[in-house]
Amino acid sequence: MSRLFTWQVPQLELLRNHLFKQDLAHAYLIDDPAGEGSQGFVRALASTILCEQTQLGGCSSCPSCLLQNAGSHSDLLWVTPEDSKQIKIEQIRSVIEWSHQTPQQGRAKVLVLDPADRMNVYATNSLLKLLEEPAPNTYLFLISTSPARLLPTIRSRCQRLNLSTPTDEEGLRWLIETRPDADPELLEDVYAIAGRRPISAQALIDSEQVAQRLAMVAALTEWAKGYCGPLETTKKLAAKEAPSLPYELLYRATAIAQRQQFLPQSANRGGFQALIDELAGNWSTKALSRLADECGKARSLSGASNNLNGELLLEHFLMTQRDTA
Repeated sequence: MSRLFTWQVPQLELLRNHLFKQDLAHAYLIDDPAGEGSQGFVRALASTILCEQTQLGGCSSCPSCLLQNAGSHSDLLWVTPEDSKQIKIEQIRSVIEWSHQTPQQGRAKVLVLDPADRMNVYATNSLLKLLEEPAPNTYLFLISTSPARLLPTIRSRCQRLNLSTPTDEEGLRWLIETRPDADPELLEDVYAIAGRRPISAQALIDSEQVAQRLAMVAALTEWAKGYCGPLETTKKLAAKEAPSLPYELLYRATAIAQRQQFLPQSANRGGFQALIDELAGNWSTKALSRLADECGKARSLSGASNNLNGELLLEHFLMTQRDTA
């Protein structure tokens, strides 16, 4: 069975019911801005469509499922960018030709464009022909973390599918269950740092970047409290490989702090919550609003040009924003 998360099962069951009723749309735009499980969900949906038993996520035993598990199913085509990091017109032309061929397994055909927003303009125009004249028993899934980058003519011809997301409690429980040997408090902290996105949190906890993120959060907390000046904080935060990261972390904490000022005190633990508590408790509503705006601007500037001095930008940001508290 394709990897599927518990919070995605009801949505997959709903789509399978549409398949049973023969009213499954021929084209879907999978809207997954956080990149949280869209590929696994689409693989599970493709397995459901192609499975001879139409079992949820595939039965893993019928000839169709065995072919898919082996990566050799002729009726499943997964198109990704080529060396230029774009999906080119030649790929889409091949796709159109493939779509008009009879399914070799006699059931249906599934086409996936991942990520669809990486098509160049020529490929996009070519795809319109397929969307306007869909081949019978062929289902098209466009995965995108930035649907707005797709032409309106593409978006209007696809049914929008917003992936289900877990509740905060469900996501954290899943993360703890999948990493039983890790410290639960550390997992809770990483979960918050990752924006309460369980799959991103899992990837972060398994990476070598956890210590760096925690150190950044600690440095931001010291700065927010006024214990550490802009120069010293800049030295702790500067990350040449990810210059926007300090602004992203601070923006996320600020957004939560703004909500926390009007909601009961959070029961969450960890260093990231300490930063949120400091901002919510000791910064004014006006200061937090400005801080959030300036984080967004600085994040854009940090990635705008390779010639931009990231440390000077960060130092200036910390110097001016601390004065607004």
